[in-house]
Formats: sequence, C-alpha cells, structure tokens
Amino acid sequence: MNSKARREVMGIIAIIVGIIFIVDPKILAYLLGVILIIYGIIELISRGREM
Repeated sequence: MNSKARREVMGIIAIIVGIIFIVDPKILAYLLGVILIIYGIIELISRGREM
C-alpha cells in the first residue's frame, strides 16, 4: 500500500471512529483496540511481502 492510499485509509478510519465516539463514547476503547490490532496485522503482513 503506498503512502497516499495509507493516509486516505487512516483518515477514513479516523472519521468513523470520531463519529462513533460522539454517538457512543463507551464503545470507543473496544473499537480502538480492534482497529489497532487489525492495523498491526496488516503492517506485519505488508512488511513480510517486502522481504
């Protein structure tokens, strides 16, 4: 994934998390944890492909 596409995806995720935080602040911690886990897995997979 190139840098421009990565920034766009992170921007979209930030907007979605912000909207959910406004609607229901209690769910934010769980949602943020899941997003960070998924992002970490995607980073590991993409770095594995670069080798």
